Amino acid sequence: MIKSEKNEKLFRLGGVLVFALLLMLGLAVSFDTYYDLNDDTVIKDIISGTYTGTPSGYSIQMLYPLSWLLAVLYTAIPGIAWYGLFLCLCQFGALAVIAWRLTGMVRSRKVQIILLVVEAVVTGGILLRNFVFVQYSVTSGLCMAAAIFWYITGEKEKNWIDAIKQNIAALTLIWLAFCIRTELCVMLLPFLLLSGMIKWLSEDKIFTLENVKKYILLIMTALAGMLVLFIIDMCAYSSTEWKDFRSFFNARTDLYDFYEIPVYEEHQEFYQEIGLTKESYILLQNYNFSLDEGIDTELMQAIAEYQKEQAKQGQDLYSIGGLVSKNSPAEALWLYKEHLLKQPSYLIVAAYVLYFLLAFARKKSGCYWKILLLFGVRSIVWMYLFMVDRIPERITTPLLFAELVVLLGWLIQEFKFQSMADGQRKLWYMKQLGSVLILALCGVVTLMINVEQTGQEYKNRSVANQRWEALITYCKEHQENYYSVDVYSSTSYKGAVYSEKIFQSVDNSYRNFDICGGWAAKSPLMYEKLIQSDVTVPEKALLSEKGNTFFVAACDKDVSWLKDYYMAKGYEIQIDISDTIYAEAQEAFYVYQLKAVD
Repeated sequence: MIKSEKNEKLFRLGGVLVFALLLMLGLAVSFDTYYDLNDDTVIKDIISGTYTGTPSGYSIQMLYPLSWLLAVLYTAIPGIAWYGLFLCLCQFGALAVIAWRLTGMVRSRKVQIILLVVEAVVTGGILLRNFVFVQYSVTSGLCMAAAIFWYITGEKEKNWIDAIKQNIAALTLIWLAFCIRTELCVMLLPFLLLSGMIKWLSEDKIFTLENVKKYILLIMTALAGMLVLFIIDMCAYSSTEWKDFRSFFNARTDLYDFYEIPVYEEHQEFYQEIGLTKESYILLQNYNFSLDEGIDTELMQAIAEYQKEQAKQGQDLYSIGGLVSKNSPAEALWLYKEHLLKQPSYLIVAAYVLYFLLAFARKKSGCYWKILLLFGVRSIVWMYLFMVDRIPERITTPLLFAELVVLLGWLIQEFKFQSMADGQRKLWYMKQLGSVLILALCGVVTLMINVEQTGQEYKNRSVANQRWEALITYCKEHQENYYSVDVYSSTSYKGAVYSEKIFQSVDNSYRNFDICGGWAAKSPLMYEKLIQSDVTVPEKALLSEKGNTFFVAACDKDVSWLKDYYMAKGYEIQIDISDTIYAEAQEAFYVYQLKAVD
């Protein structure tokens, strides 16, 4: 018996590994893997040493313990794309965890193989793009989704020690998700807590001492781990410079991501009070704020506080219970309704319908309550996103996937074998097969749509990235110089985002250029980078008599704002095109030299 169980586990393990490897090989044959956004490339640059010349654990976005570990790996073996490899392993590892749990539900090897195929189709239908264009927020969401699925589909634990033992995998995934992208992990916690509450309420005796200890201590263990990781991160960033930058960063995030920067003409009196000229305001608008030393933490916080006060007065923004949002609850509700009607996820809808039909067939009122509670939780999260007007794909995709795994986890729990006559059992398995086929069919439909959309984006990025790679190559060939790059010239070309391939032409050597804004701007790392290149602050360096600091912008970008900015600072300047960067024999970027006119 023991040998049989061991062989069964070995077969399952082999099946799961083959499943993950086939997915990776299928993607590798069809696509190269990219970092999705410049957020990911900045993290990679920091921890690999590309940004400052030395691998650093201060990645700003990921928690320090994880960033530090990756930086150590880059220090040990710098030629490997550790960050991208880590993200990919987390993504496919999360799918492998789900596959392991799925194959453990049935004894038939044929059924196990069918379930693995269905998982591949369903996850591809939602996540194909994210396997090609890898993003750290989505990776965090996948880890959380795998943790939720592991917990839901587990057996009821005997006591609190058993609960922790059985859910070590889920706890590890939660802590990993928390390190990768804290905000995304916290956003998905309600789905995990709902799953725990439903599991608790399904106990025969709910409020026994043992059950209270079991569920509360499991929650406390998860939170304690998150707290320890957060404290380590806070200690790592405890220096005066990093504390000041984090205050700057939080105010910057509030303004750009949530509040928006108030229009200068409409709020000119306020801007004059805080000493921000129209020319410096333009730098806030075009993200090139690192050029101006005057745009500091105090100024950013003053603008953010002003926007909060504006919201309280009902001007442009809304203040509801301390939450500042761009849309009112009524507007968010209308947007949410439009989202439900115009952009339905067929897989999510199918999972809801299947679970509802199962509840109807078995007349289990508890299933109805679970559906209502889940829809309520997802509605609250989506309403928040619509209120703050933050619904990018990197947030909504893991949100949808987490909702799907909750539904699938509940479906699997309902499909578990129960005592019944042979005739009933046959009918029961037919229902299971029908549900699996319906999900697989919806997965195929969404996968076909995703393949087409991902393929088109892949082509567009390939064209756009020729320009970005040309810029990187040019700067590398002129190591004696330093280049400040216009932010909007470094983001995209004709709607296609600039990024980098993860596993091709890996080069983690120092880069002698930086964009003039973004979330690494004004950080201690930025000033360390400037020292590395023997450059003063960018504003002064661009006018330095050394003549080795240049401004780079796309050929179609207007840079006349530079003249106005320096004029407001008391300098009359001349802007000359020093060189041109070509991509595929076409002009891509101009390299400008700024000179003070006597």
